[in-house]
Amino acid sequence: MASARSKALKRPDRLGALAKALGVLGVVAVVALAGLQAGCETTPVRALRGARHYAAGNEALERSDGARAVEELEQAADLVPHASEVQNHLGLAYWSEGELDEARLSFERALELDCENQAAATNLEKLRTSNGFTFDTRSTSDGESGQSDEVGGSTDGG
Repeated sequence: MASARSKALKRPDRLGALAKALGVLGVVAVVALAGLQAGCETTPVRALRGARHYAAGNEALERSDGARAVEELEQAADLVPHASEVQNHLGLAYWSEGELDEARLSFERALELDCENQAAATNLEKLRTSNGFTFDTRSTSDGESGQSDEVGGSTDGG
């Protein structure tokens, strides 16, 4: 009579087989599914949820729906707090709603996370110089304009 342990060892590992069949992306998907089955939220699941909110926030920005953009991008920032691009776009959303202090803080957070985020540096500089609005004068930009994600520019890209 075979023990329960030996039966478990003979039974194929369905998740492992699926991960092998799907490659690296499959592993991420399997980990996310396993996290859902276990009732906990894993890092990949948080990242996927964050990406959805980030995309929805960007769509809202493109429609000039600042309130919805703030809502979606705040959720994305909570789920993926180390994403500089999310912070930059959240700054754009705050700015569109007239929340200038929050916009400044988001652009600064974006630069803390990635000091080479030229779009955030440009947005921060534009915010500091627009409408006579002044902030403390920490140097964050060399004055060059970024290629995307700037106020008055495209929100696609990073």
